[in-house]
Amino acid sequence: MVGAAVPTRIGIEGLPDGVGQLPPHVPVSLVAADDSSAALWFPALIEDAVAAGPVALVASGTAWADELLLRPPVREAYRTGRLMLWVLSPGLQAEVRRHGLPPLLEELRRTGLKDEHALYTCDAQGLLTGLSVTELARVSRQLSALCRERLRPVVLGFFPPLEPEVLLPALRNLCQMSMHIATLHTEADRWSLGLERWNTDAGALFQTAFGLLHDGASGRLAADGTRTRGAVRELVEAVDQSEVIATRASVDGQRGVPGHWRIVDSLADMEVAAAASVAATVLIDAGQASDFEARARLVHQLRLSRPLTLKIVVRENLGKLRTHSEQALLQLGASAVVYKEVGFSRLLQLLQDINAQSHTRKVHPDYEEALGSFMPARERGYQPPAQFCTLVRGMLDRTHGIGLSHSLVRLNVLAQIPHLDALRACHTSRDGDLFTADHESVYVFLFACREPDVELALNRLFTLPLTQLFSSEATDSSDTGIRAMVTPLQESLRKGLPDYSAALADSPRPSASPAPALVAQAVAPVSAALPTAPIPAPDAPGTESRPLLPMAAGPGVQHRPIGRRAVPRPSPRSMA
Repeated sequence: MVGAAVPTRIGIEGLPDGVGQLPPHVPVSLVAADDSSAALWFPALIEDAVAAGPVALVASGTAWADELLLRPPVREAYRTGRLMLWVLSPGLQAEVRRHGLPPLLEELRRTGLKDEHALYTCDAQGLLTGLSVTELARVSRQLSALCRERLRPVVLGFFPPLEPEVLLPALRNLCQMSMHIATLHTEADRWSLGLERWNTDAGALFQTAFGLLHDGASGRLAADGTRTRGAVRELVEAVDQSEVIATRASVDGQRGVPGHWRIVDSLADMEVAAAASVAATVLIDAGQASDFEARARLVHQLRLSRPLTLKIVVRENLGKLRTHSEQALLQLGASAVVYKEVGFSRLLQLLQDINAQSHTRKVHPDYEEALGSFMPARERGYQPPAQFCTLVRGMLDRTHGIGLSHSLVRLNVLAQIPHLDALRACHTSRDGDLFTADHESVYVFLFACREPDVELALNRLFTLPLTQLFSSEATDSSDTGIRAMVTPLQESLRKGLPDYSAALADSPRPSASPAPALVAQAVAPVSAALPTAPIPAPDAPGTESRPLLPMAAGPGVQHRPIGRRAVPRPSPRSMA
């Protein structure tokens, strides 16, 4: 009875509102998702248990029990009889399958279990693994009845290795869904204690998580003041939630920069400034295209080394990010990418909007693997037909399923235009943008370029108006459609296709100039209906302004005469 008056702590310091106490009379499951969590949590849990009163501990093996007894408080409790220790026998699971918990409880009572004992089972996976639905339901009823009878906590501890996506749903359904569940896992250099359901002094908590730090002095985990809630974590409170750390280039020339923002000069300074951040916002300038690698590595490093409550925002300041670069930053851990067109006041509002967010996307720990799927082939420009087909299919395979859309354009060359002249008029400046030719057409592959931006991309790639070179075009921006367009080109290789590599390397590219008289006469009737000059696309891409329409192979290919095209207006986010 005396033991019932003393709260039993959970082995973690500084949790608010009685969260750090084990609720009595209800089943409790404590799940350590990784070895680090188990090593820090469960010994402290048992120390708190013996400090509150007598404890009966059923251990899954002798090695863990022997290691536990090396801790002075536990060893003293065992010596004085406040801790009774059992080890699960190999045949116990078969008994549980046949009869449930009574054989185990009868054996414990026969060998010393008293009403005043708190009852802990670590690791409890051996009790539940392999049970059928009917057997699990019987154990569930027996466990609920046991908890109602006992004065002090009944705790099931679960050690790694385990599968949380399998274990947690099973635990939620135990004991008529009355199971109280806490899960501990590492998160960068910290830990997170997630409560599925928990009774506290302030009422019941559901889907709430607390950030934890390792206290070097005590050797225990302690709350760091961070709290999130919801299946998709929403930040409730954190000590640095309102802090913003920005690179100087990200706010250069801006008026009204809040006075409390910390401004750093370089990416290296940013890494140092954010080294202890928990829920601050990091604002990084995107720089130029050549700066992408350094920004991407910093985003990845910060995401893996800091808690998920850290917000990482990349702001375009000089050029435009290509679509695949933007998607890569998000995959590497960025919370948001802010476009160059967004004003500073809107940026401030966006930072306020995401202030309570936590990062939910899984980030691959290996930088190269995380980035690889989003990056184009290193080749650019003209490729022999066989190499062109191989590179295009390789990029389609690598980016399949991650949301990147590419475009393949087949441009039918005018009869009076030599293929070599058409190829000389095309130049690319970006990896992954390729072109080749068969006997009738020039093929252009545009990496991470959706259909709405194809027109702008073509105007940028060719130094001469397309109407002077080609009679019509066919465009497809779907995976299946691009593969279907490449197949005839691949089949033509068996009949033999020319390789223009040497000729293109030896001859200069044409500059934009008036076309020969023959060409002018051929295109004059249609070019007169066009605007005098196409609006050039910016050197870097932007975001498409309308969704891509699905395009199937064959009928989905967009065929149209060159002369009937209207010159498009540049979208805010060109993706060429």
